[in-house]
Amino acid sequence: MVNKKRLFARAACVSVIALVCTAAAIPATAGQKLLNASFESTTDGFGARSNETVARSNAQAYDGSYSLKVSNRTEAWNGAAVLLDNGWTSGSTYAFSCAVYQSSGADVEMKLSLQYSDGTDTQYVQISAGSVPSDTWTVLSNPAYEIPAGASSRYLYIETVESLCDFYVDAVTSEIPTQYAKGDVNHDEAVDGKDLREMISFLQGRQAVVELDTADMNSDGKINAIDLTILRKHLLFPARYTTTTTTTTTTTTATTAKPQLQPGQWYNTADVSWINGRKTVALSFDDGPVSNDNANRIHAALSKEGFHATFFYIGKQINGSNQSEILKAESLGFEVANHTWNHDDLKYADQYKIETEYQQCKDKLNSVLGVNRDYLVRLPFLGYSDNVGKYMPAPCPNCGIDSADWNRATTDQIVQKIKSAAQNGSLNGQVVLMHETEPASVAAVEQLCPWLAQNGYAVVTVSEMFKVNNKEMYNGKVYNNCW
Repeated sequence: MVNKKRLFARAACVSVIALVCTAAAIPATAGQKLLNASFESTTDGFGARSNETVARSNAQAYDGSYSLKVSNRTEAWNGAAVLLDNGWTSGSTYAFSCAVYQSSGADVEMKLSLQYSDGTDTQYVQISAGSVPSDTWTVLSNPAYEIPAGASSRYLYIETVESLCDFYVDAVTSEIPTQYAKGDVNHDEAVDGKDLREMISFLQGRQAVVELDTADMNSDGKINAIDLTILRKHLLFPARYTTTTTTTTTTTTATTAKPQLQPGQWYNTADVSWINGRKTVALSFDDGPVSNDNANRIHAALSKEGFHATFFYIGKQINGSNQSEILKAESLGFEVANHTWNHDDLKYADQYKIETEYQQCKDKLNSVLGVNRDYLVRLPFLGYSDNVGKYMPAPCPNCGIDSADWNRATTDQIVQKIKSAAQNGSLNGQVVLMHETEPASVAAVEQLCPWLAQNGYAVVTVSEMFKVNNKEMYNGKVYNNCW
């Protein structure tokens, strides 16, 4: 979710030596718009999904004078929909984007989605999602979404996750993505000294034209000194950096090829620039998502101090009424992780059971977040065995310090356990086991976050803790701490 693709900073460029390497060729059809709905004169083919009202309105507009207002909604899935006809090919990749606006007085989770038939059933998949602040036009976009192969009767639609508020839609686009090389900061179809100058100017707060999708060299959603370092290496050793990124007039995210790793080595992309040399502890929370206010309280306590944590979600527990918790965790920079599909003890399970439990939860999380990636996994009941180690396709953060909230530990007991570990020096680098289902842990986190901040600690995700301490993780291995 973004508001702008191009980032600007102020002042003049600095002088550097220009080093040139060639950008990827751009397909002849790149940038071709298949959908460009502005609603200035018609509804551009959009209509209601049910009995809600979908009509042009000049009360709000992202661009121009009109948008599409969706009102009289009785279900969260009530929204504006348009048929994706023969202009789109199933199995091919396209860029999608829309601007949305709501004035409910609170943040509302919204989604850009696809409905299609797989030949047997109607399927629903998320293209992009995010939290939309009240009274703020916000863009939901995905620069490279692949329509499932074999999909027919395809409809693009905009909906909310839970809220029944009225909302406005504008500037709905879909186009054939353009390929730019990673490091082509200014999108001039070359990676050279101009890109380095723009990046330096931007980081110095001077005027610059910087495209986030190709300037974000490590794909962490930010542009910082780490990206500048990678770009310099990119220019000096172009043969090692030949990746491209899919981008359009609305994109802000990018993908980068994974480096060569040891067999089973975990690809850790965590951004640790914010930790600033502090001692680290990874608070981790099992058994979500929950249907109460526990997660919101934990999120708020962490975010108030600028902290992050890892949340292990049970796949079969995720549904339309609670997936907004996962979206919010992702948007706050927390680590979304896998707690298997059924929460069964895998200690004595066979290969099929182990792999299926991981894969089903992974697929669900990817569907909710609209991504395609792997996740760290917390074993239910910490049930580890040789078979788990052999067949689990991800590292297994375990339990360096057990809050014992599952065993009725009180808030005071949990707080004292963590404080004591910090005071005797054993907390640094530990994975702490907690549960977002337990009120005692919720209250403990609210007390601990400011105390840990005052005592030189950063509460981080598991991946951040390993990355900042230069420790690797491997698939199927159990980790109680990063030492």
